[in-house]
Amino acid sequence: MPITPPLNIISSKLYPNEQWNESEALGAITWLWYQSPTHRQVPIVEMMTYILPVLKNGQFALFCKGTQPIGYISWAYFDEVAQAHYLESDRHLRDNSDWNCGDNIWLIQWFAPLGHSHQMRSAVRQLFPSTTVRALYHKGSDKGLRILTFKT
Repeated sequence: MPITPPLNIISSKLYPNEQWNESEALGAITWLWYQSPTHRQVPIVEMMTYILPVLKNGQFALFCKGTQPIGYISWAYFDEVAQAHYLESDRHLRDNSDWNCGDNIWLIQWFAPLGHSHQMRSAVRQLFPSTTVRALYHKGSDKGLRILTFKT
């Protein structure tokens, strides 16, 4: 689905009537992971524990310029219990039931290894209009863990 700025977005949850190929999405997301110096170090088995549930539940958006993947997000709908579990450890996300158990939207992954975060941010505002979205700032070793809150 095209969006302004001109990006193509693959997301079965947001655009359920649009055709998409799970293998191609997996390949594009994997390619994006390996463009990130931090995520490049993650073993593929561990990477799959984060990607496969997202593909299964459809709570992802793959951003492309033309056919070139430029970024990826995933999100969960937490209730208070799942939110507390996530703040303790992201290991709880390996259970697919925690991804869609409440009304609180949390961004789980945000990849823009090629420098397209600004364009993605504009698109996310259009994808989740008038919504409060939270994210956990994961650079805890640098600045400590923080909850970021965005109003779209």
